[in-house]
Amino acid sequence: MTRHGKNCTAGAVYTYHEKRKDTAASGYGTQRLRIGRDAVKDFDCCCLSLQPCRDPVVTPDGFLYEREAIVQYLLHRKGELARQRKAYRRQQKQQHQEQEQQKQSPLAAGGSTEDPGPSGTLPSFWIPSLTPEAGAERLRKPVSAP
Repeated sequence: MTRHGKNCTAGAVYTYHEKRKDTAASGYGTQRLRIGRDAVKDFDCCCLSLQPCRDPVVTPDGFLYEREAIVQYLLHRKGELARQRKAYRRQQKQQHQEQEQQKQSPLAAGGSTEDPGPSGTLPSFWIPSLTPEAGAERLRKPVSAP
């Protein structure tokens, strides 16, 4: 044994024999425990519904889908996009109205709408009672294609 052999700390703390003992006790990763049949999708099952296909459609990449599942997804996505567009238009209309009101108000010509407080400074972000109110979240224009 070399001079520094007794001081070697490069070895693993979790030894090979401890790992084998724990693996045998848990049953994970051994030959006696296999993946069950319910964990593997059959070859004739839809990738969306995981049910056997009655009217299958195959993509160029080789994915199998049920035609009914595709139609349901497209209808759901179309309705979702319509709701997003409606909310976006409502937000745009509200912003346009606010801009019109600011143009008509006397403060738009020379003042600020924020209350600077008694000392002439803006409200503090660190004191909860003096923080400015958070505005509504801005919506982005939805994508037109599903």
